[in-house]
Amino acid sequence: MKLVIKMKKRMTTAALAAMLLCACGDKSKPEESSAQEMQYIKSMLLYDTICDMYENPDDYLGKTYHMSGTLYPSSDDDGKTIYSIYAKESGSGEGIGLELDWSDYSGLQSYDPITVEGTLEQDTGTYQGNEVDYLVLRVSSLEKRE
Repeated sequence: MKLVIKMKKRMTTAALAAMLLCACGDKSKPEESSAQEMQYIKSMLLYDTICDMYENPDDYLGKTYHMSGTLYPSSDDDGKTIYSIYAKESGSGEGIGLELDWSDYSGLQSYDPITVEGTLEQDTGTYQGNEVDYLVLRVSSLEKRE
């Protein structure tokens, strides 16, 4: 009988030790997502996301995004047309855009619905005679949506 009790104690001790060893895994944070991992921005969140990008650029810079919106033309100080991906605030006529760095807009017209992928970067340029920092999406792919 004493032998059975000793064996049960040893098995219990061994089971507890095994549970403790299993529970003592690496408690460090999981690896943060790579800057190259694609971030998909749903159309209904595009306005809020672009606003947040301007308010908190460090949270977004260097990351790659997939977005759907409207191709919006505007002019820089030299009269050159620049394009942005544009989103309207739901329930309002207000909108906001994010400048696109892309070389070939052939086959597209102003205000076409588009899907774009690219990496968000910060650039410096002149606006109304002042040097300013601004956000730009370095485009890797741009398509017209039907």
